Amino acid sequence: MISVEDKKRFWPFLLTIPLAAASVVGWFILPEELVMQIGVDGRPSSVMPKLFGLLIPPAVGLIGAGIASSTGKEKHLAGFITLAVAAVIAGFTFFMNL
Repeated sequence: MISVEDKKRFWPFLLTIPLAAASVVGWFILPEELVMQIGVDGRPSSVMPKLFGLLIPPAVGLIGAGIASSTGKEKHLAGFITLAVAAVIAGFTFFMNL
């Protein structure tokens, strides 16, 4: 039988659901090419196809969830920080492309 502690270890993966939902919404409302970086002059310096640009936040989020759900408690904070970075990437992608 799986203990309650083992079940709690996988809760960080629930935080990737909004990242995946944002990617699905972005597929329908964002342009075909996404601005991913802005240069010092304020102009787009890096453009990426929509498919790859929308897969970055969920991929980073899954890595963060994997780290946050590891057995080593000292790694949990790093995993949640990585999940937060994934949310910031998703927000930046929408902000710059809408």
